[in-house]
Amino acid sequence: MSYAQPPRLLKKTALLLSLALVASTALAADPAFPKAPTDKVQLEVWSWVPGLDKTAAEFTKQYPNITVKITNLGGGPQTYTKLRTAIEAKSGAPDVAQIEYGFLPAFADTGGLVDLSKYGASDFKKYFVPWTWGQVSPDGQAVYAIPQDTGPFAMVYREDLLKKYGIATPKTWDEYAKAAATVNTKSAGKVKLGNFYTTFAPWFMAMAWADGGQFFKRDGDGWVQTLNNASAKKVLNYWYALIKKGQIGTLQAFTADYWNAAGAGSVASNFEAAWGPGGYAGSLKDKSAGLWRVAPLPQWKAGGKVASGNWGGSSNVVTTQSKNKEAATLFSLWLNLSQTAITANWNNGGLFPASDAGLALPALDDKTKNPSKFFGGQNISAVYAEASRGVNVNFQWAPWFPAVNDNFNKQMDKMIKGQFTPDQALDAWQAETLAGAKKEGFTVK
Repeated sequence: MSYAQPPRLLKKTALLLSLALVASTALAADPAFPKAPTDKVQLEVWSWVPGLDKTAAEFTKQYPNITVKITNLGGGPQTYTKLRTAIEAKSGAPDVAQIEYGFLPAFADTGGLVDLSKYGASDFKKYFVPWTWGQVSPDGQAVYAIPQDTGPFAMVYREDLLKKYGIATPKTWDEYAKAAATVNTKSAGKVKLGNFYTTFAPWFMAMAWADGGQFFKRDGDGWVQTLNNASAKKVLNYWYALIKKGQIGTLQAFTADYWNAAGAGSVASNFEAAWGPGGYAGSLKDKSAGLWRVAPLPQWKAGGKVASGNWGGSSNVVTTQSKNKEAATLFSLWLNLSQTAITANWNNGGLFPASDAGLALPALDDKTKNPSKFFGGQNISAVYAEASRGVNVNFQWAPWFPAVNDNFNKQMDKMIKGQFTPDQALDAWQAETLAGAKKEGFTVK
């Protein structure tokens, strides 16, 4: 860590000197973290990251005065329910909690989160991919969390199927639409080029995000909501046209139906966040292993820098109930900026780093392990790292996003059933959730 002293240049053997220099170089790769408290403290952390208890043990080795208790409540919904209850009761909250970016504003709005800028967090902004810092510090001043992992978008596809149907990897959405028609014709409708997730608003929003779409924006002390923005309409109309032609499927994400289709070759491509390939490797196992590849998200215009959106990703917050805010902030920074923690989080949970240095870690390009192994030994992290750097930094979420998320499913169901056009579905999504936000007391237009 940053407090280790450089090796003493004593006149010892060349071997010892070399070992010392190697150790010094490794330590120097981590930023200089805040000083640890001198008193012994214990932190309680709520997180669903696999293997985080082992990572926390490494933290305690480096900071012996701080022990960390990890509590895994089973995932986001369970964690959020218990955390909100504890915040409202003003008792029972942990020191640190994991919260996804889309749900962070709702918790910040409760007043139960610490502004980490008061504990030096702003000094570490430079170490993170720019758009991730915008997620935890929307106004550029208060810092409500430390970015943990991300879900930049890219295309996963079956290389063998594209070759079978004589299709080059689509680089634009026009090319993708033409490829969808070709696959549909040559397979006699048995294979769909892609799939549209009708029950995951963040998946759809990531598509519009890549086109510069903005769904929420701060306006003084209030908000502006535009779920039916121009980018959203362009994206939804594009996909709906392919769905109506029977060229794209609408299987539900993470279901047996989807995994069976992907493994059997009935779905030739999809659009997944950086954590998605791990799901393919874990769910499909030997089925189609080695046949999948990753490519950049198709663009609306050919050439230029790759633009992408983001689906998912989490942050670490410190609650106002914590009696050890300095230590909690230190742990949150170390967890997301130290090579030790980032590597462990990738190996144990497939967390794609939010830090610049993390994107270049060798562990992300280990071809002998999944997900790279499942994807034919491709350096898929390099594709996702490029995507992460192409995510719009200005994208914001609103405190009432959980309700927006739930309402999306209702409108997509009506669209798929032919009761709504894409524009009508988006207009209904906008109108119903806007009314709901106002009813909840938010100043929004």
